[in-house]
Amino acid sequence: MFKKALLALGGIFLSLQVMASGSVLISGKEIKSREQLHAIFAKQLNFPRFYAKTLDSLYDNLSSDYSGESVIKIKHVNLLKAKLGTDYIDAMIQAIMDAAEDNPRIILVLE
Repeated sequence: MFKKALLALGGIFLSLQVMASGSVLISGKEIKSREQLHAIFAKQLNFPRFYAKTLDSLYDNLSSDYSGESVIKIKHVNLLKAKLGTDYIDAMIQAIMDAAEDNPRIILVLE
């Protein structure tokens, strides 16, 4: 029981630490366009002004240019797929997962 309590406290500490360093919430209920999606990434992650608002640019910024530590939480993925296209959202998720492999400071959470 003590071990479980320590694990829970460690998880809470990690969650607080990650939240303090930055996070992005992408909600399929709120996103209406690809442009809006990229605008949220750019604003919440403080991407440079020259961010091209493409999946390639998203990967590039997250994998190498982005020095912050962030959790990218995507909620209501099926709604996003219905609005923006399954192939596009699958490719976006893959781009973030690939970037997270190259940059361990990026954490992707799908809900």
